[in-house]
Amino acid sequence: MKIIVDSTQMKQCDKNTIEYFGVPSLVLMERAALSVVEEMEHCYMVSSSKKEILLVCGYGNNGGDGLAAARMLWQKGCFVTVVMPPEAKRVSPETKVQLSILEKYQIPVLHQIPDKPFGLVVDALFGIGLTRELTGIYREFVMKMNEMDAVKVAIDIPSGIHGDSGAVMGVGFYADLTVTFAFMKLGLLLFPGAQYAGRVIRKEIGIDSHSFLSELPQVFCLDRSDLASIPSRKVRSNKGSYGKVLTIAGGKNMAGAAFLSAKASYLTGTGLVKVLTPEENRIILRQLLPEAILETYEQTADNLEDFSIGLTNNLKKCISWASVIVAGPGLGTKALVSDVIRIVLMNAAVPVILDADGLNSISAHPHWLLEAKSTVIVTPHLGEMARLTGKDIKAIQNNLMETACEFAREYHVICVLKDARTITALPDGRVWVNTSGNNGMATAGAGDVLTGVIAGLVGQGMEPELAAPVGVYLHGAAGDVMAAEKGAYSLMAQDILDGIVHVLADG
Repeated sequence: MKIIVDSTQMKQCDKNTIEYFGVPSLVLMERAALSVVEEMEHCYMVSSSKKEILLVCGYGNNGGDGLAAARMLWQKGCFVTVVMPPEAKRVSPETKVQLSILEKYQIPVLHQIPDKPFGLVVDALFGIGLTRELTGIYREFVMKMNEMDAVKVAIDIPSGIHGDSGAVMGVGFYADLTVTFAFMKLGLLLFPGAQYAGRVIRKEIGIDSHSFLSELPQVFCLDRSDLASIPSRKVRSNKGSYGKVLTIAGGKNMAGAAFLSAKASYLTGTGLVKVLTPEENRIILRQLLPEAILETYEQTADNLEDFSIGLTNNLKKCISWASVIVAGPGLGTKALVSDVIRIVLMNAAVPVILDADGLNSISAHPHWLLEAKSTVIVTPHLGEMARLTGKDIKAIQNNLMETACEFAREYHVICVLKDARTITALPDGRVWVNTSGNNGMATAGAGDVLTGVIAGLVGQGMEPELAAPVGVYLHGAAGDVMAAEKGAYSLMAQDILDGIVHVLADG
């Protein structure tokens, strides 16, 4: 599990490292510059390729990193051109030192980008502290760098990208590679910043978690090693040892969602899955997933009252059987669905995962979440979140993390807000930004698979607070494996099921 920081936290880390621990700022700058040069050498063989390298530097410490990198590249025999804007109101002390060093080495600093081709362009104009739109010469510099036919490298974060939100501040530098330091920054992970950052490599420069002192961040991301937190299989066990998932899914002739969710739970490792679904889905589910326990109901026009009583009693029996409940995939929007969701929330003593039509039902009754008897995980996509909150989809997309955190806190739920960067927010303020997955997963049924994955983890005994982010990561990793095999265009939800098998088999 890796820590993610915002710009304020990173600045405080820098300050604590320098002032509390006594590591000189210039030492950190030199290590940052060296790490950039190392990655450029590793990725692009800069010292042997003899390509012309342009380094565009600002007057803050990000620019100082660039100046130090320019000197190191020059010492390796590279052809470097250093450019800084013609005027500066403030120059950081460390950058003044780096300018002095370049002057003594007789490495010139230009004030305009020359009209000639470059093989590599390095952006060191602004770091994570940028809070205003780029204008004037800075805007011109970034636009000119973007237009160049060259490999582009950003130091710490692409200039013009907000370090906290990933927003583009007027114009942003398009990097092929971003070398960032110490901790991953939010702006590099959230869109559109993630798109501008290209491939991101995090380098150690002497700042670690000790530099937070007593104020640890609450935002994290997972990687493949975190899958080790999935409960291990016991030598002496049976199907009851790994949980019982109740999947309430699939409206009349809508068996696909129930199948995808239920099978995902089985593939993730749960022992038993019971599917509560209309009788019309029985045959196809028996064919698609014979391992599932089916509990069906049938409604006719002349038995509405008896049907409602019978379904309620049956539902309560199923609830008492389960270790975790999935409710919503493919259920439809009839009044009956709202009744089912209300009964589940009011009676379940085990974790409940609400998705799809389950979420649409509570959009008219959000107070049900506050009345729920157990932990609730909600998994909305942007449209469902708009219905739940009354907010515009674009506003949600531009404030993804804030929206998820606010909803989790207000309704005391675990909120899994699905987007290109899915956010998992807990009521206590902890947040996970997911980095697995790909655009091939923007396909029907992928969300149904996700609910089944999370349910499968909870059913095996993983705490919901951890099962949600781990499930999201596993789901995305499964999609990545299959996209590499089939390509993003052809990826389907059933392929993600196959991907789960590959990921878990690889450990």
